[in-house]
Amino acid sequence: MSSTGGNGALRAVGFDWDGTLVDSAEATYNCYAEMFAALGVAFDRASFARTYSPAWQRTYVALGVPESRWKEADAMFVTAYARQQVRLLPGARELLQALHERGVAMALVTSGSRARVPAEVERLGLGGYFRTIVCGEDVERKKPDPEGLLRALGALGAEPQHAAYVGDSPEDVGMAHAAGARAIGLLGGFPNRDALRASAPAVLAESLAEVGAALG
Repeated sequence: MSSTGGNGALRAVGFDWDGTLVDSAEATYNCYAEMFAALGVAFDRASFARTYSPAWQRTYVALGVPESRWKEADAMFVTAYARQQVRLLPGARELLQALHERGVAMALVTSGSRARVPAEVERLGLGGYFRTIVCGEDVERKKPDPEGLLRALGALGAEPQHAAYVGDSPEDVGMAHAAGARAIGLLGGFPNRDALRASAPAVLAESLAEVGAALG
């Protein structure tokens, strides 16, 4: 079986960051709880499950936060998140090393901020694996629009039919589909597992070890 959605060998893999390579679901919930409390917005585990999206403005809308306060909310979230210490998910480093040894070009395509994600990548010792990092501020159109992934693949010099994208949200799968890359869904810690299943990735993995097997 071919390791990509099209013809030919796998040449490039894009990865989401939060919930895909790092275990940040609990940190995200804690920061949301602190931020929404400061905004006077009711928020609990049920709210998190009902409104979570990597496009966090959708969460703001769902919880009734006026757009005039979004920048304030973003700043509070960033401040709270800076106190969190996220860890790599099991198998993350091993998967990246295996792909690196095969000569597969890798990129990070994330909705996370450039102020946060590259620093986390370096702190966790993964800087040498990614030839390019596309963050939320780097694109005009957010996931599931393919802009971010296509930008990353362009930087890697890879065609979508020879690429895969790995993510833990339906928006990740939608972006891969729209770009023409193979979509690999990872069932992670965020409360979107049912939606991820419904998004119909080419592969639905329970672990990064299963992702590695799917990538051949």
